[in-house]
Amino acid sequence: MKTIDVQNHSYEVPIRRILHIFDLNPFYFCEGYQLLLDFLHELNDSVLNVKTCDDISVSENAIKVIEMLDKMMAWMEQFPPEEDIHQRYGNKAYRKWYDHLLQELNNVVGAILPDELKPATVELCAYLEDSFGNSTRIDYGSGHESSFAIFLLCLYRIGYFTKSDNRAVVLRVFVKYLHLCRTLQTTYKMEPAGSQGVHSIDDFQFIPFLWGSAQLAGNKSLVPESYLKPTTVEANAHKYLFFDCVNFINQTKSGPFYQHSNQLWNISAVPTWTKVNSGLFKMYEGEVLKKFPVVQHFRFGTLFSFEKRSESDNNETNTPHPLNTADAIAPQDVDG
Repeated sequence: MKTIDVQNHSYEVPIRRILHIFDLNPFYFCEGYQLLLDFLHELNDSVLNVKTCDDISVSENAIKVIEMLDKMMAWMEQFPPEEDIHQRYGNKAYRKWYDHLLQELNNVVGAILPDELKPATVELCAYLEDSFGNSTRIDYGSGHESSFAIFLLCLYRIGYFTKSDNRAVVLRVFVKYLHLCRTLQTTYKMEPAGSQGVHSIDDFQFIPFLWGSAQLAGNKSLVPESYLKPTTVEANAHKYLFFDCVNFINQTKSGPFYQHSNQLWNISAVPTWTKVNSGLFKMYEGEVLKKFPVVQHFRFGTLFSFEKRSESDNNETNTPHPLNTADAIAPQDVDG
């Protein structure tokens, strides 16, 4: 992961750069695009065959971010859902929680950073602000989730996290974020942002399916079709992110699985978790990073830059990631 020279770095307020569909092509070749993909792959590889419940090292910095997310969870007690018989989705109390988030952002981000990194607050806050949904529409989707991934990426860029934190960032920090977002979604009845309905992998999340499939790579006792069995899912939800996500779907949706989660049902036909993992990475690029309605909201500064990446970075792009093999089957190509 590329880090910056924090002693001689000038930060900027991140701004939107993808304003028209014509801006998508420059985005694909910008530094930030490749940094994000490489980051997701690096963390993916760090949890290969590692259970969520395994005893892993958690640094003081990781604990600070977890405590920050706990604090945000506690704010919900101040803003309980409001009764409104005309309001089926999108409880307006969420806007009060979100307004409180905006008021406290600088304080909570500044509190986790040592003095020499505090100048980075101006960029970090922008990505954290976009990580929990939209207060106007009261919705949440993969773009907000990606913004949190960019927030984490930026913490690596300034040296707050190092490679030794990778497992804890996935299995402790991101899991805490996931639980916070689920609580927001259920408490305030948030709607899926830009949902494709049964054709999407999930109404709200994507990244935990990526990293969750890496945890299961090579697992012989739990093959992909295992997550179609609710009892198996429930028994393994605390061990694997993928099963945890499916378990949450089973708890919040009714009816046949193949109807409400058709894309996931199709993916269960893929023979190995390694192929599921590589297919999901292709799907993440195609359905998230290459969709204008999603990435138009991304903001770019100096840590997550819109600048065209160098030739050396382009050459590195041609090197396949360990799980992104040529014979991988993309889930969307499976008919079920």
